[in-house]
Amino acid sequence: MSTENIEQQVKLYGQPLSERFGTVVQAYGITQRRLAEVLGLSAPMLSQLNSGRRIKIGNPAVYERLVMLEQRIGTPDIEETLSAVEASQPVLSTTQIQAGIHSETNAVAALAHVVPQRELEAALDLLGDTAPTLAKVVRLAVREAQNQQAASAREDARR
Repeated sequence: MSTENIEQQVKLYGQPLSERFGTVVQAYGITQRRLAEVLGLSAPMLSQLNSGRRIKIGNPAVYERLVMLEQRIGTPDIEETLSAVEASQPVLSTTQIQAGIHSETNAVAALAHVVPQRELEAALDLLGDTAPTLAKVVRLAVREAQNQQAASAREDARR
């Protein structure tokens, strides 16, 4: 395991992917191969992410499926949950990300532009203190959305 790569995963995902994958594998009683299938990854790619040989999940849909699995831990029908997540087509595609976010400097503005303000506010309420860094980003996006709305209102008033 590369310590630097693991540290980068912690910065990106809040904890090493090995811990996140391990939690899901244990909670659902599945193999890593089955997890890879559900996420839409090859088994070797999952292994590389798990070991820290790779830092980042390249496909946003794969990450969204991981989050879905984490959120649904404890659901009674495990197979139904796994099948539903595997069949899902998360709405945030690579194309949408590339169209909305061209650099790290405008990520908050892009989030404020793409996600309705009330959804950002709801997300902020749900995050609470559990993910402080993500909450900070969402809070900045809420402020940006409010600023965009105010600027739009001023522009409309001038007309």
